[in-house]
Amino acid sequence: MRINEKHLIILGSVLSIFVAILLLFLVSKFFVFAENSGNPTASSSSEIQSISDYDISEFFYFKQEGKASWYGKRFHKRGTASGEKFDMYRFTAAHRYLPFGTIVRIRNTQNDSVLLVRINDRGPFVFSKIIDLSYNSAKYLDAFGNPFVEIEALVPKSDTELEISEKYYFGYSFEYPLVCLPENKIVFLKEFDVFEDALDFYKTAQSEFPDQFLYLFVPFDQGYKNIKYLEEQKFYVGYYASPNKEKQNKYVQINSE
Repeated sequence: MRINEKHLIILGSVLSIFVAILLLFLVSKFFVFAENSGNPTASSSSEIQSISDYDISEFFYFKQEGKASWYGKRFHKRGTASGEKFDMYRFTAAHRYLPFGTIVRIRNTQNDSVLLVRINDRGPFVFSKIIDLSYNSAKYLDAFGNPFVEIEALVPKSDTELEISEKYYFGYSFEYPLVCLPENKIVFLKEFDVFEDALDFYKTAQSEFPDQFLYLFVPFDQGYKNIKYLEEQKFYVGYYASPNKEKQNKYVQINSE
């Protein structure tokens, strides 16, 4: 069969489209972490690979999608299922079964606002909703209208087959994928007893460490059973100790005076 000029043009067009699709696919796969983080400065390929070499979050990852509700003044200062008093101005939430003290990253899919909240109550009792936000959490997310949300968390598991001899920490971020990293791969900046204080410091530190993978950390095996455990809960702000970057200890270190 003779191939004329028209056939060559068609063949060239098809090949061009195929190459373009292939390039788009490869680029999207390569920069998947960068897209999640929104921080191209921190997202070199070697950096991404370095984190994945130590991250074991896949064994603890939890994700759920559905509608959110909120509660406020009517329950302010009343007891919660965990034993804590409900404070409508703190960043907390109720979930039907996530352990008390679990930190949840919640994203309002209607406006893409993101927040970290701490589970300290049970609910919602309307089963068309998946999470019940405190007034302040709903205000931050502009979620008073029961929007569709996505929640992510890292949950301790008693049935994991992992044999872990080191101390690991769950890492939560507004931007980056959740991680579970060993202690020796984290540069800790500061320790907190109050979740909201840690969250405020985390937000401030983001601007001070724009080229680091900054997280709010908690010990992965920290007990979450009742108010006794919640009162002893500790929170840490720090970043991944990349072998490719110099440590920038601008803040007070843990255990330093």
